[in-house]
Amino acid sequence: MLTHYCFKEVLPKGFCDGMMNVARELDSKEAEVYKEGNNVVLSEIRNNRVAWLANPELSEILELYVDIANEKAGWNFNLTSFEVPQISFYGKNQFYDWHVDTGIEKKSDPYFRKLAISITLNSEFKGGDFQIQNFVHPQASNRFKTIKEMRRQGSIVVFPSFIFHRVTKVKEGERCAMTCWFRGKKFS
Repeated sequence: MLTHYCFKEVLPKGFCDGMMNVARELDSKEAEVYKEGNNVVLSEIRNNRVAWLANPELSEILELYVDIANEKAGWNFNLTSFEVPQISFYGKNQFYDWHVDTGIEKKSDPYFRKLAISITLNSEFKGGDFQIQNFVHPQASNRFKTIKEMRRQGSIVVFPSFIFHRVTKVKEGERCAMTCWFRGKKFS
């Protein structure tokens, strides 16, 4: 099974710049993590700002890339819904440490996060690398991979929500990315 599927620089500069400009006008807040049934600020794990961008046309574009990756990667997960896309802003020294995107669901939720999509909206930053865990033994030396394509504006990565991933500290500039989660019935 593949850990991820990439589309290198597929979204045009104008689209990405437009999404960033719209997101900058939205109310953003300090990013939270899900811990023991609550959303809390834990800056030692996640240190950045987020905003949400509800737009049906945008969601259709994201769904197109998720459907292609789902098929080409051979995951073939049954997807039934998606969440509102989140825009993340990472300034100098900001990051999001190792985490998975599952486990936030309530017992009453009929659908669970299965695939995540992340889009790099700009390239004017250093550091801030997107890294993903490989399927290897925990003591292996090559436990994760830096997805270098995600340093470029308009690049997309799709990956199963249960795979550990992170964004390393930004060294210069500001990293801006859009993320969305696609859901389906619980794996059986």
